[in-house]
Amino acid sequence: MKIDRERKSMNNQKKQLLTANQLFFLLIGFSVGPAFLRFPNAVVETAGQDGWIAAIIGQLYPTFVVLIGIYFMKKHPKENILVLSEKYFGRILGSILNFIFMLQFLLITLTVTSDFVNLVRTYIVDFLSPIKVIIIGISLAAFTAYKGLKVLGKTNELIGYSFLVILFSLAALNDGEIINIKPVFGSGFSNIISTARETTYFYTGWESLLLFYPYVKDTKSSIKASIKALAVGAVIWVWIVFITIVYLGIDLVPKSYWSFIMVYESIHIPIINNFRYVLMFVWILIIFKCIANFYFASAFSIKQFVKIETKKICIYIYPLMIYLSLQLSNNLLKEKILEFASPAFIIFNFIFLSLTALLILIKSKLKPNSKTN
Repeated sequence: MKIDRERKSMNNQKKQLLTANQLFFLLIGFSVGPAFLRFPNAVVETAGQDGWIAAIIGQLYPTFVVLIGIYFMKKHPKENILVLSEKYFGRILGSILNFIFMLQFLLITLTVTSDFVNLVRTYIVDFLSPIKVIIIGISLAAFTAYKGLKVLGKTNELIGYSFLVILFSLAALNDGEIINIKPVFGSGFSNIISTARETTYFYTGWESLLLFYPYVKDTKSSIKASIKALAVGAVIWVWIVFITIVYLGIDLVPKSYWSFIMVYESIHIPIINNFRYVLMFVWILIIFKCIANFYFASAFSIKQFVKIETKKICIYIYPLMIYLSLQLSNNLLKEKILEFASPAFIIFNFIFLSLTALLILIKSKLKPNSKTN
């Protein structure tokens, strides 16, 4: 009987593991959210026609996080960053570092919800009050997160294919002007570097890899999925800046808060009156998925402190998420918080992850010596 129970437990654990494909879409789901639509505005502001080059340089941060993640996978395939933090920094300092690490997932949940409210009320249901849209968005996200990581992975896998709608933006090449990206490096190398540095926070979300890689069936497959997601994510971010500049030019990009949406005005399909609304419908699904992802990551990280199962935490934090999301529906307040918190989190992640990797390296170097002694 005991053996049967153990086998049943092992089978249940295997069923809860993510496939490599689900990890791929989960990483894309974390790293590409609503900020994607206004990203061209941010890079064009200082880098001008060279915004797409700044986007290429900006991929250094996601690359850093993924490479660190791969290193952790190889050294500690069954322990995520929350466990490693307490293991190498001690319980007290490790818990403090984990708390700060968790805060970024919580903040992004709230800011993505705020963007969700703005998009929905602008393009779909302007008659609904912000609180009603927030309740709808958070409720759906909380329900999905409550179902667990496996369901979240399947949801990302299913909705993830909707990213193919980005391919329709290729049509803008017919109406765009390649001269809009010239002269290359005309904005100045210092402006390009400055823009790449200041817009790094757009790429947050890759840190989720450090939480969930132990829950993938095979380490080698998870490494391949991570690299593939990094490559696809980089192409997406660079492409949307490139095509937006080519189609609109740097003078028109700032005219719209979500400039990438305007690219789809170049698409003319007889049976569809305005393809932009098709894009918005797809993008609402993508944003909902993004909220669910960060909601789950927040609850999952909190579990490390309170030792309560993630499902219960998803329920407990629900009222708090609604309240805080309502507060951040004020765009001015949101921008002020992000202006301070975003670069702070990037710096923290760089130091925290680098030190953790360094301690792992030092311990691995000392271990053989201790055996010989």
